[in-house]
Formats: sequence, structure tokens, C-alpha cells
Amino acid sequence: MQAKLIALALAVIAFMGLGLVAYHYKVTARDAVAAKEAAERSLNAALAVNADNEKTMTALENARARESKLAADLADEVEAANRTTLSVAKALADLRAQNADVDAYLKQPVPEPLRRMYDPVAGGGR
Repeated sequence: MQAKLIALALAVIAFMGLGLVAYHYKVTARDAVAAKEAAERSLNAALAVNADNEKTMTALENARARESKLAADLADEVEAANRTTLSVAKALADLRAQNADVDAYLKQPVPEPLRRMYDPVAGGGR
């Protein structure tokens, strides 16, 4: 009888051990599923942030390209204005050298109201 009780106790202990092992694997599996879901959420968030960053970088590159084009266009316009100014100044210098009346006219002082209109600081202000 005592042997039967010992065998029964061993069988109960064995089943309890199997139950504890099964419970442990169940908890571990549940934790693994939760960790996988958290990792997927984190991955999705990282992918969304990465996509936003790529859009921002593309927008910045496009803006930089537009700014470079505008700067080049402005430099071309300044160069054209400088060429025009130089050609006008050269033509005026040639005209003054060839025509004494033009030279005498250009040597006259600028009237005060006209000087104030073009240079308020030098002309005494408005």
C-alpha cells in the first residue's frame, strides 16, 4: 500500500512538473508574442519617421537646387547690368571727349531740388 502511495505521489509530482513546464512555455510564448508586436510597432514607427525624413531631405535638396538656380540667374543679371553700365559709361566718356558742348553741360552743378530727390542724405534730407 505504501508503495502505491509513493507511486501515486511520484505520478502527481510528475504531472505537476509537466504542468509547470507547460505553464512556463505558455508564459514565455505570450511574452514573445508581445515582444514581437512591440517590435513591429517600433519598426512601423521607424519606417514612418524614415519616410518623413526622406521627404524632408528631398524638399531641402529641391530648395537648394532652386536657390542655386536663382543665385546663378541673379549673378547673370548683375553681370549684364555691369556690362551695360560699363558700355554706357564708355559711350558717355567718348561723347564727352568728342563733343565740348556735352562736356560743358555735364560739368554744370546739379540743381539742389534734383540733388535732394536722388540723394536725400547729401542734399539735406526731405
